[in-house]
Amino acid sequence: MENVKFDWVGELRFELSAKCAFSGEILGAKQAIGDTIAKAGPLLVKGAPRGKEEGAARVEGWSVEGNEIRLKISSGRYVRAHDALLRLMKKISAVLGEKHKVGLREIKAIEYRIFFPSQGLPEETRRKIKELPCEVEFSQDGFTIVLRDLGEAEIKARVVDRLVGLAEEILTSAPKPAPVARVVAQGPPVEHPFREDPFEVAKKLGWIDQFPGRGQWIYAAPYTKLLMTIEDMIIDQIALPLGFQEFMFPKLIPLEVIQKMPGYLDELPEGMYYVCPPPRDPEVFSNFKKRLKLTKKIPSDELKNVLKEPAYVLAPAQCEPFYEFFSHRTVRLEDLPFKVMDRSGWTYRWEGGGVEGFVRTQEFRRIELVFIGAPMDVVRIRDEVRDKSIELVEQLGMEWRLLVATPFYLRGGGIEEDISDSTKVATYDIEVRLPYKEDWLEILSLNVHRGKFVETFKIKEVKGREVWTGCCGFGTTRWVAGFLAQHGFDPNRWPESIRGRIGQLPKV
Repeated sequence: MENVKFDWVGELRFELSAKCAFSGEILGAKQAIGDTIAKAGPLLVKGAPRGKEEGAARVEGWSVEGNEIRLKISSGRYVRAHDALLRLMKKISAVLGEKHKVGLREIKAIEYRIFFPSQGLPEETRRKIKELPCEVEFSQDGFTIVLRDLGEAEIKARVVDRLVGLAEEILTSAPKPAPVARVVAQGPPVEHPFREDPFEVAKKLGWIDQFPGRGQWIYAAPYTKLLMTIEDMIIDQIALPLGFQEFMFPKLIPLEVIQKMPGYLDELPEGMYYVCPPPRDPEVFSNFKKRLKLTKKIPSDELKNVLKEPAYVLAPAQCEPFYEFFSHRTVRLEDLPFKVMDRSGWTYRWEGGGVEGFVRTQEFRRIELVFIGAPMDVVRIRDEVRDKSIELVEQLGMEWRLLVATPFYLRGGGIEEDISDSTKVATYDIEVRLPYKEDWLEILSLNVHRGKFVETFKIKEVKGREVWTGCCGFGTTRWVAGFLAQHGFDPNRWPESIRGRIGQLPKV
């Protein structure tokens, strides 16, 4: 796809038709309204860079009808028409309130047209523009975004600016290759006599069994014993010695919480399970129950009619409640760092066609370590978890490597060039070898978010000092997959470190 770039200065055009309703008749105030608009030039230009005044706003026409003022405002990219409307109505309402005792009741953008000059757009770019959540009109010279009946709340919430930003991002961004992770450390090679696919062996031995849900499995006693033993080792040898307290986090996450998580709802909405709460009235389900009894088939169309709109997602990251715990709170640096671990349940991601055995499932176990503190404390904690995790991986006799990676919510910014200093590394990943396919499997992601989550969850420090967050996600079902891929299923061949803890494996 071509990289399309444009010089937007002086070219982006905003054309706004608005109506503003007052609490009473304003025909008698027409002269005062006209005088205010005539003197509004400096107000509509304020904020435009020197020499760029042509990109500011101007009133193209106005009229008074009953209790309403009708306005046509145009602008370039500076002092955009919707901002000019708010400024102008603030001034007019003050004049009318003082002299004519009427108050402003409603501001509405009846029609808002935003023109982007863009000739010769590639088809892929046109397709993405068409997917914007608004009406789009294409012409020889470019395209126009059309918005209708925008209320004051939507204008003040910067809906228009975000939409313009999305369009400009599509126009100016070239396709970027996925960032390449770099190996920065690696353990010694390990011999792997076992070369079979552990997933297939586990099925034959009855350690796991098929469940109707895609990417879900029933894990029998031997597998569960191994999983819980490895989880206990992570807790006993990493989390507790580093001072993490155990919390229990909800796994049903309200949409307003997941919206604050960078890179999830705004970038990967297709990767989550959505939950629709039912109404509390049993009678609403009467048709559903009747049809189910009659046909013995689930009447999905009845469910769609009955269920409320999606209000939750099943936890895709597991750490969401930690940030919500601090959301809109003011913290003191002297009381930090604060370190929490959660091992209370499952994590859910919709992998679609990406499901693979038990290395890539849609319901999986994780232990999440989450922390908040001064920047250097957060980096230090992440690095301590990294070092102790490598010690445990080696204790389990697994071949490993450490990579510097880029978390998905930062992609586009690339990987830091200077990776010798861990303060500049956003993410380390620990991977273990899968001998049966000569590949590697990520089992642990160690992240420093810097101020990104602090900003989105509006966490404040009492003196305005900088606060960072971090998290370390142990994919424990993947730890088991990597362990079995390297050591096989005969406990007598397993390292003593785990054999001594696990004792006798239960039989299926």
